[in-house]
Formats: sequence, C-alpha cells, structure tokens
Amino acid sequence: MKHGRMLLSVSIAILAVITTMGCGGGGTGVEDTAVPFGNRSIIVIAIDGLRADSLGVFGGQIGTPNFDRLAAQSYHFRWAFAQAANPATSFAALMTGLYPTTSGVVAAGDRLPDEAATLAEVLSNAGITTAAFIEGEPGGDDFGLAQGFDEFSMSSTAGSDAGQWLANRSEGEFLLVLRGWSVGLDFAPESVGAEAPEGFFDRVQQVLASDVADQPLAFEAADLEYLKVLYRKRVQAADTALGELMARLDGLGLTDRAILVVAGTSGLDLEQHGPRGSLSLHSTVTRVPLFIRVPLDRGPELVDKIVELIDVMPTLLDLSEVAVPQGVQGASLVPIMDGSGRPPYIAFSESPHMGGQRAVAMGGMRMLTSVEDGDVLLYDLDADPDELTDIASGASDRVDVLKRHLEAWSKMVSVSSLDPALRTEEELDDETLEQLKSLGYIQ
Repeated sequence: MKHGRMLLSVSIAILAVITTMGCGGGGTGVEDTAVPFGNRSIIVIAIDGLRADSLGVFGGQIGTPNFDRLAAQSYHFRWAFAQAANPATSFAALMTGLYPTTSGVVAAGDRLPDEAATLAEVLSNAGITTAAFIEGEPGGDDFGLAQGFDEFSMSSTAGSDAGQWLANRSEGEFLLVLRGWSVGLDFAPESVGAEAPEGFFDRVQQVLASDVADQPLAFEAADLEYLKVLYRKRVQAADTALGELMARLDGLGLTDRAILVVAGTSGLDLEQHGPRGSLSLHSTVTRVPLFIRVPLDRGPELVDKIVELIDVMPTLLDLSEVAVPQGVQGASLVPIMDGSGRPPYIAFSESPHMGGQRAVAMGGMRMLTSVEDGDVLLYDLDADPDELTDIASGASDRVDVLKRHLEAWSKMVSVSSLDPALRTEEELDDETLEQLKSLGYIQ
C-alpha cells in the first residue's frame, strides 16, 4: 500500500436530480474471499464536504439509513483519507492515482498536465465509453481533468444530464463520473427548520473571506450552531438522494452489473480546530467516506485499514482487468478487500496552507507537521478520531517513525512531479530508496 473555507459543500444536486429521471485502527473486518473481476461498468460519485463521521455507519449521530444500506452491500473503509483539504485537489488525486505534488494539482485552479493519465483516459483506451457530469458553471475550465472523457459537461443541471446519459447505458461498458463542487450558500432557509440569526449571511461571507488573513475571523456562537443544523440537513438530503439513486440503479438492472463507488473528496471542520480548521489537514477535513460496491460480491465488509483516495483509480482498473499505468502512486485495494493485503497501510495528505502542512497516517496513528516551522502533532485515531488531543510529547518513537516515512514520501513526490516548478532534481539516496521499498512504491 503503500482554499477558502469549505462550508456546506455536500453537493447533493447530482444525486438528487439524477434520481428524478424515469426508472425502467484494528482488524480488517475482511475474511479471505474472491473479489469478482472483469466489471467494466463503473459509476463514481464524488461528494464535496462529506465527513465520514457524519454517517451512521461510521458512528455519526445524523440519521443516514441509505448510506448505512449501501454499507451493508459494499466494502466501506473506516479510515479513508483525502489527499488535500481542497476538494478539487482531492478529486484530481482520485482520478489520477497521483499525489498533488506529483500531479501538479496542489491548489484550486491548478491544471493537470497532459502527461498525467486519468482513469477516464486509461478506460477509454481500453474501449470503454466515458462521461463526466460536473456541477459548476457551464463552459467552465476543466483544469485538464477532461482528459479521456468522451463527454465532459459542466452545468447547473449536471444531475439531470447524467441521468439522461445513464438511462441509455443499461447495456454496454461505461465509466460515469458525477461530481459537485459548489460551495455556495444557495439553500432555502426554511428547509433548515430553524430561522437564521439576523445578519447571518453577511457574517458568513465575512468569515469565509478572512480565512487566509493574518487574523481570521471566527463564527459567532449562534451562527456556528445554525451552520451545524444546516450541515445535518444537507447530509440527510444527500442520504435521501442516494437512496433514490440506488433504487434507480435497481430499476435499470445496473445493481448487478456496475461497480458503484461513493466517496467524499473532503470533510468539513466546523471550528473544532479553530478559525483556520477548514484549511488544515485534520481528520475533520480529510477523513472521508469511501464505499465500493462490487456486483455479485458477497459483501458487506467494514475495512479498518488505512487507505487513501489515490487508491481508487488502481482499484477500479484492477477490478476491470485493465493494466495500471506506470507511475501511478495509489495501490489497488483489492488485496485488502479479499483479505490478502499486507502492511504497511499508510495515507499521506498535503496542503499549501498552514505553513505547508503535511500529514501521514499509519499504524493507528496520524501525524501532522508544517514544512515552514516543523511543528508536530500526533493523534491516536481510535481514541481520538477528531484529532483534538496531541500526544506527540509522550510518543517520540512513533513520531520518529512517521517522520522518516513522511520525509521519504516528500522526496518521492517532488522528484516525480509533473510540474517543473515543484520538481526537484536531486537523486534519491539509499536510505530513501529503502524507505520507499518498504512502502511498496518501488520494487
């Protein structure tokens, strides 16, 4: 196995609208089993802002019966981590199997270079029809992520467009990707069931605009409580839409034919880690839900091993029996899914904010550090999943191990970067090479 505050960004439109079209830690929790291969119909749903711990199946207090039902049919990963706080960056990692520094997509607005191979590009070359429907401004920049898609559409009607496309694909092999990236506060206040505090909307915009300031603003207590209520409503709405989508797939006969992946691209920190929490790599932002439903598999399985979003691409290629391109940094999750996986299980995240923050999770621990000042924070994921209590001072041995892994990883992603501005020309020393071998990145 190897920038601005994201508020209220659970993009349910692509789920909700598509379903309105007519219907026709510890142990793995995985026993040895054969995972079916050869599935070449794939649906990927990427949801911005969805925290893993908001879902009932992962211990959340919000009622999410349809996410829970999906978990009962699929492999669901308790400790899946996004590669960045920014959802666009994490989405690029999911689609390429590359870490942000390597792909060059580190911040919002960065463009994926042509040299990077996307999931769509690889599957298209294998003769599979591909389409992506992205919630956003029509005609907006694709930032290079349209590579390999036969159809790539950005619009405010992404869900209905995808629904129409899917209705014509009950036969044949395809990749359909749905993603929303809207983070606006374009909701009906009455749907929240509580009246917004007076001046709420103006204050929210002021707080959002202050994220990268020297002294960022914090939410007033009443505003923060209202945002929490709103977030719960958004998660519940996404759950309802997911249930309708699953029913639609049943009606089209795709439940027994198509692989379904539902993943978060980022979480949401509601000031658990201060005014800049949403820019950080804390688990409230980077721990995301990941479900993989494989047709004809025996599922379900709760997987406790640490995984990353960059693992999704090679996993789908593996399940489709399509060769993984050279240079992909993620690793197929199939060995974990069938019980044959071997440690280490590790996940890295990175951010240009917070002094160039980096994070590494391994062995039930997660460490955050800053490139700029070298500060280190260490958390026990099982005991403290929200990462509220730093235990670095009493675990120097664990910190040293994670630092060595992070240093080796940092050199690897820089040396292999497709962006000349991020690439380093240094050669990897023997110690770094051995470290990378231990992680499974090189042979």
